[in-house]
Amino acid sequence: MMLMPDLFSFAYVPSWYLQLDALAELALPEPWSFRNPLYLAKNPDTPILERYIHTVFRKQAIEFNNEPDSCRRDQFFYVRNEYSCFHTGLYTPRYKAIYACFDRNKKRDSLLDWYFRGFFDDVAPWMKYIEPLPQKPTYFMAQYGVNYNPEWSIRVNVDHILGDPENLERIPAEIRAAKNLPLLLETAVELARRKAVVEPSIVAPQGYQGKVQYLLPICLTDMDQPDLAMTLTIMDGYYLGNTCLTLEMAYLNARLLAKPVAPWLTALTK
Repeated sequence: MMLMPDLFSFAYVPSWYLQLDALAELALPEPWSFRNPLYLAKNPDTPILERYIHTVFRKQAIEFNNEPDSCRRDQFFYVRNEYSCFHTGLYTPRYKAIYACFDRNKKRDSLLDWYFRGFFDDVAPWMKYIEPLPQKPTYFMAQYGVNYNPEWSIRVNVDHILGDPENLERIPAEIRAAKNLPLLLETAVELARRKAVVEPSIVAPQGYQGKVQYLLPICLTDMDQPDLAMTLTIMDGYYLGNTCLTLEMAYLNARLLAKPVAPWLTALTK
């Protein structure tokens, strides 16, 4: 059995935004929208939560599909007979895990196999048929750098970042065409690295393709206000900076692992 890695291709999902509102009420209190979003969203109330659930669903479905041992697949995604569910990675105020639950789709006007029933903890009626319960989504921690090491050097792939249209678009417009932009970027990364030696808490972990990377805030136009974040891939004794992200993108990626606590990220939400 192979699962479609897209939630809306896997199941019929009624009243999606109301379902997200209900999840936000069920889960530990947390901001799920940006204070000053870069782009208008169809869902202005819980865009962070929406992206989080879609990404976790995709991750767990891919892990399920890639697991050769059928008995171990349940840890990623429970799919048996009339019911299926996955662990969202979120918890209630009583620290009970929250699961996304489905049963067989009986709607005649839909060809999808599953019907989304909602988000529940383990004692909800919808969960009484689920055993074993799926495990919390996890990310591979590299052998080195499980905790950010501020003494490691950062090798910045400047040519790749500035030569990639998507990366370049994330650079502030007022300096994007500057002739000394390569030097400015490398200098800003080095300054951020030095700052992280004194304040390692400014570095935030992020989930990316099932692994952990780090996010380093980069100040290009204001010494005290980050303009973007650089992703740091864990190498053997150093970090590789290959990509720049907008601050909103950085928050969304960081949230896959845990609720962000770095002030430069929490300042983005309301």
